[in-house]
Amino acid sequence: MSLTISEKKEGSSVPLLEPGTYPAVCHMLIDLGIQYNESFKTSARKVLIGWEVVGETVEIGGEPQPRTFSKLYTASLNEKATLRKDLNAWRGRPFTEEELAAFDLNKIVGTPCLITIIHNQSSNGNTYANLAGIASLPKGFPRPSLTVPTVIYDIDSDDPSKVDTLPKWIADMIHKSPSYADRVANYSHLTELPDSDDDGELPF
Repeated sequence: MSLTISEKKEGSSVPLLEPGTYPAVCHMLIDLGIQYNESFKTSARKVLIGWEVVGETVEIGGEPQPRTFSKLYTASLNEKATLRKDLNAWRGRPFTEEELAAFDLNKIVGTPCLITIIHNQSSNGNTYANLAGIASLPKGFPRPSLTVPTVIYDIDSDDPSKVDTLPKWIADMIHKSPSYADRVANYSHLTELPDSDDDGELPF
């Protein structure tokens, strides 16, 4: 299974982002939890990273909206992992041993880069826009800023109800994850207050 996701959602009439290289800024980091791969019968933790494509718009509901693009990754910094390769290219340097031991992925949100988009055709004849490459901004290149809100979701720490504020296609993926089911169960347990026979004060 490809680790990229199509910009074109099922039933969507939004035109594909044209092939080329664009300045972009990371605006989204979503922890999708453990996701099952039906094709390979395996499970792995996934993250979704999204960028605002600078200067590009798309018409939605008759109004121009900032263009965004996203890619699905396995949440791993293994030397063969696509995420590690893309982060190395984005940062313009490889990870140190210390960084590999514990890298805070939240650091990428708000960080600019260059992304290269290509079109691929699937076996069913559909054409998809995929992320072919990523790089740090060239020296002296103007540093772009976001015009869209940042979106960050962490299954392990965020209130589970935050999922319902995300786009439906992302929320649907998270709802299928056993990581989300565990979080909901544990969160309900942690937030449940004990019964009390007194006038409402907690029994410390």
